[in-house]
Amino acid sequence: MINNKKPLSGIQVLELSPRLSVSACGFLLSELGAQVTVIRDITTSFYSAQLPSKAKQRIRNHGKSFVDFPKNDIDDFFKGFRVIIFSEDELGGISPELFQQYLPKQLDGQVLCSMTDQGAGSLQFSEQSRDLFLQALSGLMAVSGQSFGRPEFLKIPISEMCAAVISALSIVAGIYSNSKKLIDLSQLEIMADQLRVHISLLSNESPSSFRQGCGHPLCSPWDAYPAKDGWVIICASSDAQWHSLLKLIHAEHLLMDSRFVNVTVRRQHKMAVDEVVTTWTSTLNVQEIFKQLRRIGMPCGPASHPQDVPHDIDLLEAGTIQFEDDLPYARTPIQLSQRGQDHPQPIKKVSKHHNLPLEGIKVIEFTAYAAGPMAGYLLAALGAEVIKIEPPSGEEGRKFKPQYGGVSGYFINYNAGKKSIEIDLQDPINKNKIYQLIESADIVLHNMRPGAMDKLGFGIDQLLEIQPHLIYSSISGYGLNGPKLAALDTVIQGHLGLTGLFGNGDSPIRVGYSIADQLSGHFAAVGMVAALLNKRQINKGQVVDIAMSDSIAWLTQLSWHESSETLPSYQLEATDGWVVLNKPYLHYPKDLNRRELVTFLATKDIEAVPVLEVDEVIEQNSLVQRGFLYQIKTQNDESADLISPPLGMSVFEPKTLFALGTHNYLLNH
Repeated sequence: MINNKKPLSGIQVLELSPRLSVSACGFLLSELGAQVTVIRDITTSFYSAQLPSKAKQRIRNHGKSFVDFPKNDIDDFFKGFRVIIFSEDELGGISPELFQQYLPKQLDGQVLCSMTDQGAGSLQFSEQSRDLFLQALSGLMAVSGQSFGRPEFLKIPISEMCAAVISALSIVAGIYSNSKKLIDLSQLEIMADQLRVHISLLSNESPSSFRQGCGHPLCSPWDAYPAKDGWVIICASSDAQWHSLLKLIHAEHLLMDSRFVNVTVRRQHKMAVDEVVTTWTSTLNVQEIFKQLRRIGMPCGPASHPQDVPHDIDLLEAGTIQFEDDLPYARTPIQLSQRGQDHPQPIKKVSKHHNLPLEGIKVIEFTAYAAGPMAGYLLAALGAEVIKIEPPSGEEGRKFKPQYGGVSGYFINYNAGKKSIEIDLQDPINKNKIYQLIESADIVLHNMRPGAMDKLGFGIDQLLEIQPHLIYSSISGYGLNGPKLAALDTVIQGHLGLTGLFGNGDSPIRVGYSIADQLSGHFAAVGMVAALLNKRQINKGQVVDIAMSDSIAWLTQLSWHESSETLPSYQLEATDGWVVLNKPYLHYPKDLNRRELVTFLATKDIEAVPVLEVDEVIEQNSLVQRGFLYQIKTQNDESADLISPPLGMSVFEPKTLFALGTHNYLLNH
């Protein structure tokens, strides 16, 4: 991590579980400067069970120290750590009862974080079945697979690696606010949270339509297309990009075709759109396609094999690939650096009676679609005042379907809780008004391409002149210093090899929700809260540089090495859907529904769970009890479904959505 002063320096962290999500969280905290300690008994118990891949070994060991669990003065041992991360029933060689006895004795300011499958006190799965079952129950399998095909399972422990990022965010927020509350995280909730695009579509699409290969539920063309020597991902998110593509392939006559007039209509005629694109791509090599598409700024990329990723020239140039002992690993996705000259820190009066960690923090947000808005949404949930700057008529995501009170359910699930300013930034007078707003801000967040903010007059150096202690957070495809390639979620999934970790590998399949966007937003939120901690100690501005490529490399690095293990999956079809099981079993009655099939398999000593469709995911008791989904009011008193952030602590849950431009009055203050 590029940093002169690490934000968690001096923070003592104890990993109290062999669980990968705990180890990966500890790894991220260590990279932010914490001193992470692991109980040697835990390590021994883990390694006696299995030999992990090189990437997992690094996550479990890198930058950490190992100690024996004391036989005496146990309370004093626990009190020596500012943060303790544990998993209720998996404490390695330590008795769970022993740690439960300590919980009531928690010190003021000590952060305790519980990581479990479905929340503290709930049913836990065996280690061998956990990630498979969580993917089945969280909706990942419901939205991942070929069109009209079976639900597919991602062959790496994605729920563990995603939970590590959210837990790091909650822990850093707990440190920042000096909280004493227990953080109770559910990995099922963390994974189901990523169904934000799909929740609003439940009312007008059947659940089976959510499995679309590398397709997108809202846009077309957006898929993996065959080339002469492989597969290429092409993603057109706007009408302008579609028009540019038609001109490139000399199909301008289709500009007036009624099937292709806008993004919504094209989505309804996806097969016809794909035929147009495939007719062109199938005659060219992958590199020839890239050369032409990149010239017109079209988001595109290869659907890489995971073990080819470490040799990719663009990723090596971006710095996404790092080498240690001649083996490739992912760069830590939170790149935090200091900028500008030393300036005396202004004294900011903040109430000591805040209920949420980031109350009193002001964020100015220049974002669109998912990655940037997700990061801002999490900061708003933690109590920050987030002011979203939108162009006249609002950001493009507002216009997606279906609509609730004149705004899309998509937009609502990434932007609720924020204030709204509608303004034309090409006008110098308006630009000066935003500069004045930034003077009192703590954070500026954007997810534009590198260089775009500079052209607008809101680059890093320009804003640090206005606010010398500003935290400037950028989310982009390949980082501020990486190659200037157009990047969207599916492009990044393909480029980093994620699309090659499903099924039999014959054709690419994306994680059916926007994992690159959302995971990048999660990492950005961790980086910004960590920078706020740093702000208490340094007199300079800071830059949080998040690359989507780094975020997905965080996942796929587990599959880069020859020795990498991939998780097996076994699916059986029931009369009403699919069931997954932890070992193969072929001869079963074909007339059973999912519930009956799970019961039958239990008589054969086989663990199994049903694959839940999206509408079934949100009805699970553990999610309902945690308040996973609630209703928010939009214009005209309409209601829309909104997913509450899965942070395992009290969060801000807005009850109404602000209309576009509601807070333009702030520009006159």
